[in-house]
Amino acid sequence: MAKEKTKEITPMVEVKNISKAFPGVQALDDVSVKFLPGEVHAVVGENGAGKSTLMKILAGAYKQDEGTIRFQGEEVQLNHPVQAQNLGVAIIYQEFNLLPERTVAQNIFLGREPSRFGVINPPQLNKQTEDVLKELGVDQMIKPTVLVSSLSVAEQQLVEIAKAVSINAKVLIMDEPTASLTNTEVNLLFELVDKLKAKGLAIIFISHRLSEVFGIADRITVLKDGQLVGTKDISKVTTEDVVYMMVGRT
Repeated sequence: MAKEKTKEITPMVEVKNISKAFPGVQALDDVSVKFLPGEVHAVVGENGAGKSTLMKILAGAYKQDEGTIRFQGEEVQLNHPVQAQNLGVAIIYQEFNLLPERTVAQNIFLGREPSRFGVINPPQLNKQTEDVLKELGVDQMIKPTVLVSSLSVAEQQLVEIAKAVSINAKVLIMDEPTASLTNTEVNLLFELVDKLKAKGLAIIFISHRLSEVFGIADRITVLKDGQLVGTKDISKVTTEDVVYMMVGRT
């Protein structure tokens, strides 16, 4: 009796043969990776490996020189961050993109505030923000009306994640998200990542901390000098394997 074929999952986003050069530097050279829904996919490599360039291409901040991007199976052209955002790509950079002297609500819905006859509706804005914070389970920690400047680094990161959820993000890129967090805050972040993964988001997790990568990721992609070394299931590799892939020695 013939074996039933396993249905292949359509990647949430796929990059194929992506290359990008800057004056004097080949930042990416023929890189192909698939990012699946409902998984945490770590991207690692030494400084200058091409991680940030690849993420900025996915976020619409850079345009690739060669190669294609497919979003849920359809080829797309990303010429601007707004295009990527409209498709559902959200990126949280190490330097948060928040306005400190505005409230949490104003930051989450910046440029998308609920209004009536062109006038912003603050009660509605705060209610929508509270709904998003409740969805993430952080509504007891963060209130819609507080100024972002009064929040800790970890809380500001939660506001960035809430912003991503509010645009119905399908792909969430996190660039070194644990760099400034305490162990307790890292655990809270990982719980949140698990929730988003369960909702079917594709989460791209960039980190230098391999112990954390092995604690959160389902798959791992290693870049070196702008080239793809390989993509592996996290359960099939050790820390030593990954270090060898990253630097070419134990």
